Amino acid sequence: MQGFIFKDFLEFANKRLGNAVVDQAVAQCQLQSRGVYSTRQQYSPQELVTLLGEISRQTGHSTSELLQTYGQWLFKTLVNLPLPQSEFDDSFGFLAAVEEGFHKEIRELFPQANLPRLHCERLGPHEMTFEYQSPLGLADLAEGLLQGCFLHFEEQVSISRESLGAGGTHVRFHLKRS
Repeated sequence: MQGFIFKDFLEFANKRLGNAVVDQAVAQCQLQSRGVYSTRQQYSPQELVTLLGEISRQTGHSTSELLQTYGQWLFKTLVNLPLPQSEFDDSFGFLAAVEEGFHKEIRELFPQANLPRLHCERLGPHEMTFEYQSPLGLADLAEGLLQGCFLHFEEQVSISRESLGAGGTHVRFHLKRS
């Protein structure tokens, strides 16, 4: 997993939960990286799982809740990266372009990045499915990113979730815009 995600997650956790929580979590987890991450380097996704578990234990927030909240934060970070991006009028247009646009750019910058596979299918002007597939099993993060996208475009969209694989590795989100 890209160091950029770790650095951003620690910034999120520091701002939302406090430095003391993050410092204690890093100390308790005995991470191979010691909680120091380089943006361009790859790290074991298990470190994120370990950090999430410890922060969850300390705060009482579920890992699912933490990942979804972080996903909303991460969307703001990603949408503001200095990458060539097209302008979109709505969330559905943006989501339909992620795999061939944004992910393509990220793969060019970080060829070793292990990005999820995404597939969108429009079911009508106000309805679509968004499929997430990744061995990392971060469907809760994907849901948070979707929530962040809808907040960014100031749209009311209901999300329902259908599991297609064990452990959040393959999920279909049904999205319906009000």
